[in-house]
Amino acid sequence: MAREKTNRSAPPTNLASLIRGLYGRVARQLKVDPSYVSRVARGERQSDEIEASLERELKRIMRLVSRSSDGSDRSAGKATRSRARKKSKA
Repeated sequence: MAREKTNRSAPPTNLASLIRGLYGRVARQLKVDPSYVSRVARGERQSDEIEASLERELKRIMRLVSRSSDGSDRSAGKATRSRARKKSKA
């Protein structure tokens, strides 16, 4: 029985960096302890406010990831334009 090859695209390399610190960012925004945010995320505690904030932050991360993976990352374009301006001035 032959194995089928599957097309799996690797997640962007910066995804881990974006997710790292998620609980800490949410905790800072809401002025609570990161361990409490973690407990809410795992379902051990209930907080509509924390759940909503986690969802917003995850949506923000997904927007950033989708921008960088489809080539429409705005920061890359700005860097290219600024280099082009410097070359034309020289």
